[in-house]
Amino acid sequence: MNCKKNILLVRAHRGDDELVRQLDGAMIKVLCIPITRIEEIKQDEHIKINILDFEHCDIAIFVSVNAARIGLSLLEKYRPILPQHMAYLAIGAQTAKCVSDHNLKVISPSLETTEGLLSLRALKDVRSKRIIIFRGQGGREKLACELVKRGAQVTYSEVYRRVTDEQNLKNVLEVLPSIDCLVAHSATSLKLLGRPSQLIASNLRVVVPSDRVGRYAAVLGYRLLNVAKGAAPHSMRKAVMSALTEVTATTQSF
Repeated sequence: MNCKKNILLVRAHRGDDELVRQLDGAMIKVLCIPITRIEEIKQDEHIKINILDFEHCDIAIFVSVNAARIGLSLLEKYRPILPQHMAYLAIGAQTAKCVSDHNLKVISPSLETTEGLLSLRALKDVRSKRIIIFRGQGGREKLACELVKRGAQVTYSEVYRRVTDEQNLKNVLEVLPSIDCLVAHSATSLKLLGRPSQLIASNLRVVVPSDRVGRYAAVLGYRLLNVAKGAAPHSMRKAVMSALTEVTATTQSF
């Protein structure tokens, strides 16, 4: 598919972005302007305690690629050999691959969401289990809250934060009126962009990874939404392709 539509991706930069590679393979060029960047949180006493106490946990959960990459790097700094008795869980195939690359057996749900993770057999009966969740600062609370309800002892290890790139945000807002399709992986990205003008809200196709992010986009005012079946590159690619088909159909109708 040779598409000259303007597609904008705003998530934090990735050195090896599989979604961009897949779209390039389909001859779809993407304008990447990351409005946030990932910043590793300086090791404090809380993080060090979590790492030193890690072997006493029963389950370790990684909620993103960055959580796995940074979290495992910190763990291996203090303990070259990671415990094999634990259950390692990850949200998303890319996050799971990051964990398995460290020679760890990892469990990942087919539905790449918090809800999918909570449906796993490994998290059904967690009474008195000690669970550590590696994540970014200020993440969703649903996972921990549900696990606590199920009787688990839950600890967070927040190993990175998202920092707004003000110049890139300004650049995105300037080009947004000329964009045909916006790819937004999180509600955080949409929140930074703010409420769209009526013209943008009515004409811009927005691709999101989940119903939750889609609902937030709708609250902001976006009307043309394409919801992918998860944040995996192949799922987002499929949703982008569908959005572009609809953009083309709309253009040809005039």
